[in-house]
Amino acid sequence: MSGPLPPPAVAPINCQPWCGVGDGHPDERTREDQWCFGVEHRVDLSAEATEPLSDGNTQQQYLNTYLLRQANDTAPRVFVGHGGRSGKVATLEEARRFALEILTRVDGFEV
Repeated sequence: MSGPLPPPAVAPINCQPWCGVGDGHPDERTREDQWCFGVEHRVDLSAEATEPLSDGNTQQQYLNTYLLRQANDTAPRVFVGHGGRSGKVATLEEARRFALEILTRVDGFEV
C-alpha cells in the first residue's frame, strides 16, 4: 500500500528576465514557494575577521545583494545582507535611496 500522493505543483509563473532559473518554477508546491532570484553580488569586508567554516577552511565576511521577486509580488525587491545569513528586503526605491546615502558618505567623507 502506498502513501498519499503529494499535492500537484502550481502553474508556472512568468519569470523575471534576471531570474537565475527562468523555468517558471513548476516544481514548487505552492505559489508562495515560487521565487525569482537574481545573481548574487558580494563585497568582502576586509576590516572584519574571517569566519571558520565547517570544513576547516575560513571565509572572509561579506555583504551581499541580489534581486528577488515572489510570484504574487507586484514588483521586484532588493535583498541586502551580511554573509548570506541575515539581511533585509527593500523596495527598489528604498534600495536606491540607501545606495545614494552610501555614495554621499563615500564621496564626501561625511560622518
